[in-house]
Amino acid sequence: MVERRSENGQNRRLSGGFTLIEALVVIAIIGLLVGLLLPAVQSARESARRAQCVSNLHQIGIAMNAYHTVHNMFPPGFMWSKVGMVDNYSEITFILPQLDQGLLFNSINFDFNTVETPEFPTMENHTARNTRISVFLCPSDGESRHLNSYRFNRGRFLIPGHSVFDGPFTFHVFPSVASVTDGLSNTAFVSERIGGSFGSASNGYPRDDRWPNVLIMNHGDEKYIPECLACQDYSWQVEAGRYWMLAGFFNANYNHNGRPNDPRPDCGAGKTNFGFGLFAPRSYHPGIVNVLMGDGRVISATNGINPSVWIAMGTFNAGDF
Repeated sequence: MVERRSENGQNRRLSGGFTLIEALVVIAIIGLLVGLLLPAVQSARESARRAQCVSNLHQIGIAMNAYHTVHNMFPPGFMWSKVGMVDNYSEITFILPQLDQGLLFNSINFDFNTVETPEFPTMENHTARNTRISVFLCPSDGESRHLNSYRFNRGRFLIPGHSVFDGPFTFHVFPSVASVTDGLSNTAFVSERIGGSFGSASNGYPRDDRWPNVLIMNHGDEKYIPECLACQDYSWQVEAGRYWMLAGFFNANYNHNGRPNDPRPDCGAGKTNFGFGLFAPRSYHPGIVNVLMGDGRVISATNGINPSVWIAMGTFNAGDF
């Protein structure tokens, strides 16, 4: 405060502005408040994104049960047609009509699947293959070039006591309520998987899949995975989840060889429907992945889930529940 004498001889007090110290204190307080509020805001946003992801899986579960009502089975993991195999189409393709995507489903020419692969797609079905559908995308994954965040449980390859794969969406099995003898509530159907890096600066783990450049003798997943991870001559498959329409571990399937957000990189052969290796579910939800069970529930499977429980959830008829 300063005093100044007025023209009539009276003194009056004048208020001064903020001092430098006072301004710095105010700035520090504002910065502290922002620092406290920002994590809360980010947490709230992630909670909203996770809720949307759960809603997506719920919708997929409803569509699968609606498909079962019509066809007496869940969407297939492997099919034959009158003209040959149609094994490159994902399970998610067949439930398009139950997701209000009937026009898109009707636009697909399934006869061309025998000559199309994920690496060398033809112009046939180009529009359908590249259609972006919001229910297939988890909002927590910001990669804009992938089209599918959700994978069907194909299972582990050549595990003793099982035919080909041990998951519910496998070969030589009509996936249905009757075939899931371990119980729908105990069997994982669909889980999350983050999109690939598509060759960006984040190339590699956890977004991408390791692909050995040398032939590794396949003995089944239990022996193959250690050899795959130990192989030093490898490249990265960087387009994980590129298409929802095409099957295989690089696009629409996963297995229970690795726990949620496994610290090991995915490693194996999975460019077409027939594949094997380590293909774990992964997400950007802290510490968990969302998993759709056979009864339509969506659970949060933690990174630290008991390995035996996780493996048992991945089988559909092993008698482990």
